[in-house]
Amino acid sequence: MKIKMIDWIIGLALIGVLLSIYSLLHKTGFTSGGICNLSETLNCDVVNQGPYSELFGIPVAALGVIGYGFVLIAAIMKRQNPTDLGISRFILAATVGGFLFALYLTGIEAFVLHAWCIICLASQATITALLVLSMVQYKQDNHSTSV
Repeated sequence: MKIKMIDWIIGLALIGVLLSIYSLLHKTGFTSGGICNLSETLNCDVVNQGPYSELFGIPVAALGVIGYGFVLIAAIMKRQNPTDLGISRFILAATVGGFLFALYLTGIEAFVLHAWCIICLASQATITALLVLSMVQYKQDNHSTSV
């Protein structure tokens, strides 16, 4: 059985939700973050407990849960309505926005904090993969409606 593009998007969005939940639990003190505090440079505490870990008082990890959650719900809806181009547009727009925000956060890690969070880097890889897959999905959907 061939796995459809939308199934990959669903799986990656679920991974993103789980990574963000872990990061949020670390931010709020429910987990220690010990699995990713390997050195001064690879240290989730520096990133996830620092001044850039919130935006207007909202933990960045909570924004990740919400963003990945929207992509997950939209992808499930797309699986049920494969011809709905509007859902594909939403997924593409959400992943572009998520990618740009994650790129900004990665820049903070690299150029301001000089520390890296492994969970954050995994999330960056996840949103990058989601962006690529959503672009391919949108192109396929757009092509199939114009033929």
